[in-house]
Parts: sequence; structure tokens; C-alpha cells
Amino acid sequence: MLSLPINEQLKNLLSWQQSVFCMALSEHTVLHFHLFCDAIESDLGDDIDKLNELFWEKMTVKGAKINFTTQQEQFDEIIPDMRDHDFYGVYPAIDHCVILSCAFNTFLIKSNEEALDASQTSFSTIASFIELQSDTEIDDEALIAEPLFIEQLEFQTELLRMLDNARSPELIKSIRAFVRSHGVTNLGIALTD
Repeated sequence: MLSLPINEQLKNLLSWQQSVFCMALSEHTVLHFHLFCDAIESDLGDDIDKLNELFWEKMTVKGAKINFTTQQEQFDEIIPDMRDHDFYGVYPAIDHCVILSCAFNTFLIKSNEEALDASQTSFSTIASFIELQSDTEIDDEALIAEPLFIEQLEFQTELLRMLDNARSPELIKSIRAFVRSHGVTNLGIALTD
């Protein structure tokens, strides 16, 4: 596990903050799943969008009733299997699913590790991308000097700063808007509307 200045803060988030943090990272990386779906000519991206939308609805619409156990069963069926694909794009797509699983867990098992796991997964995606480009393993010291890493740490730090406010639908909507306005995924791929 990467030792980062935000790790302790991530472990100490309240349950709703854990959920929103994981949802924000899911929103931040969902394009990777879409790119994978485009590559295999699949429409599963629509399914992943619906799931992501349900999480935001649960957190911003008072009285929203969502059966996350049923949703997770459907989600489990669309997670790509890396053994079925021989191109890099499957890995960021799987990492997105890991982050979305963390969001599910914040509603289903109330663990206080989910935000940290989602954070570490996001950094792991960056590490594997850099290793692919350089064709060598990257150690933690080299990783933390990488521009993608630095930008992601700043992004997550800003999410935590925003979460350090009283819970309200407006705050949660503003966090989602912040993620969308960021303009790129954690791998620096430009978001499109």
C-alpha cells in the first residue's frame, strides 16, 4: 500500500463521506470502462452509467429506495475478466469496477476501508499505466514524482477538502460537478460529453 498523507484522513471519513468519495472516484474513472466497451463493441457502458447514477440518486434524493444487493448482483455480471481480453484497456476498466465495488461496500457492509481502497486502486491504475509506457516496473519513490500521480493526489485532496463540510444534497451535487469539471480521468484521458 502506498503511504500517502491522505491515508489517515480517508480511514477516518464518516460513512456518507466514504460513499461520496468512492462515487467521485468512480465518476472520475468511468470513461475507462466506456473505452473498454467501445473496444469490444459492447453496450455494457449503459449499465455501468445506470449503476453510477443510482449511487448519486441515493445520496441526493431524500427517501430514494435502492436495493444495492440486487444491483450488486447485476454489477458482478458485467465486470470484465482479464483472461478474456488481450489488450491493456481491460485493466483500467477492471480498476473502475473495483472502485465501484468500494462504493457498493459503503452501502452494504459499512466498512471504513472503502475510501482508502478506492484511492489506492486509482493510484495503482496510474502505476500500471506508467509501467506499460516505460516497459519497466516503477517503485513508489519514482511513482510519486510522476505528473499523473501528483495531479491525482491533488484531485483526491480537493475531494477530501470538499467533504469536510456538513452533508447536504447541494454539497454532494457540487462534488459530482467538480469531478466532471476536472476534465480528465486519473490517466489524463479527456472526458467527453
